[in-house]
Amino acid sequence: MDLIKTLQDPHLVASFQHFFGIRRVGTPGSNKKYINGDQFGGASASYSHTKEPTPSLTKHYLNDQSRIQGLQLCRKCDRLTETKTRKTHTRQDSAASAASDGSNGSGRSWMSMLLGENTGGTEGSMEEDNTASEAEPEENAYRIKDRFWCHLLYHLFFFATSLGGELFYSVFFCFWSWNVDGAVLRRVMVIWMITMYIGQALKDILKVPRPASPPVIRLDPRWQLEYGLPSTHAMVGAAMPFSILILTLNRYQLDWGWGLAIAVTWCTCVCLSRLYLGMHSVLDVLCGLMLVTVLLVMILPWVDVLDHLALTHPASPLISFTLTVAMVVCYPATDRWTPARGDTTVIVGVGCGSLLGSWANYQLGIIREPSLPPPYSVIWPTLNMIGLSLLRTILGLVIILAVKAIFKSLSFATICALLQVKAEDYMNKTGGITVRRRLVVELFYKFITYIAIGFTVVYTSPMAFRLIGIERPTFYTEI
Repeated sequence: MDLIKTLQDPHLVASFQHFFGIRRVGTPGSNKKYINGDQFGGASASYSHTKEPTPSLTKHYLNDQSRIQGLQLCRKCDRLTETKTRKTHTRQDSAASAASDGSNGSGRSWMSMLLGENTGGTEGSMEEDNTASEAEPEENAYRIKDRFWCHLLYHLFFFATSLGGELFYSVFFCFWSWNVDGAVLRRVMVIWMITMYIGQALKDILKVPRPASPPVIRLDPRWQLEYGLPSTHAMVGAAMPFSILILTLNRYQLDWGWGLAIAVTWCTCVCLSRLYLGMHSVLDVLCGLMLVTVLLVMILPWVDVLDHLALTHPASPLISFTLTVAMVVCYPATDRWTPARGDTTVIVGVGCGSLLGSWANYQLGIIREPSLPPPYSVIWPTLNMIGLSLLRTILGLVIILAVKAIFKSLSFATICALLQVKAEDYMNKTGGITVRRRLVVELFYKFITYIAIGFTVVYTSPMAFRLIGIERPTFYTEI
């Protein structure tokens, strides 16, 4: 237990940040000098510590200081009162609309029994519980030590943490599918979907908070509303490079030394970035690494079998769709809103769409069994191949953006019509829409939209490439 407490200690993360040159600006000792980001009193407020200020200046300083503290206290009371009132209204609105949602005598509706009652709100509803975030700008004011290596590490770790973000997944999966190897990608996406779902679900089951700030300085506040244990960035930072390495070595004649060095560097940078940015404790990262190791040991021996069934079984689309819907519906409910459930729905939707697209490719004969068994020789790209790769990537991303815009609008309009919810009421949080209805709207349009995106990555975009004659030659022989 002592070891766990030590690994979870936020001061350990703060020491890590301090070692790499991150310094807090808004310390208690500087509150007299900096108030609301402005230097108190301007130049006239500066005085020498070796000389006593005159009584009039002292009185003026104390009066101003008392007035400012009083204003800050009033603002704080107003914020607390407003937050408390908002939460009370939220609870009252939810209770008042329970009958309209079909709740039974126990107060549980069919919607809450299926989806759980996510009492914190849905997408864009951070105002439901933002007491902590209001003080965040003052608490997280920081500066980087004036050293070249400190600034270099700052940019390195921000890049490393982006390797666990949606933008990276979008570009990487597309590029790999359209330009490298579709067979490896299908297997990696299955591993990615399972790993992220289990990691995100465990966060909302265990409800372990992120390291306290202060003493930790949070440099990446996008994820601060999520719980901390385990670190899904650490999980995907290990799952992605090592699964790609193992699956690629099974198909191609490559030197494993360079691949292993890249995988270890990738994983190390992602894990350290979560400590550097103050978003996870050491325990969060270590638990994420241990969990993903167990998952990879369990999944990798079966991933070829799962891929073959997903391609060849006649009921594969029905099974894939049913399982992914069940994953969204059965996601554990939380005591407050976090972005984890919406993000998990996006991941599951992309995985479902890619499975459906891969099945369509196989059933239509677009991809077929290879004439020779692996391992294969690597065909290194020529200048012409690089140009076609860039063209495919740009054109494919444009197609995806169009698909996302179309399906998001259609699915959002459809679910609003089915639930008889006005779109403007959902967007503006007006009209007395209950939390559960907002949750259904969010999950529905995200799931449908990202199914379409996953299908586009593995089926629609390659079909467009084939029609205009720029497809990757080996795409249609990869099983």
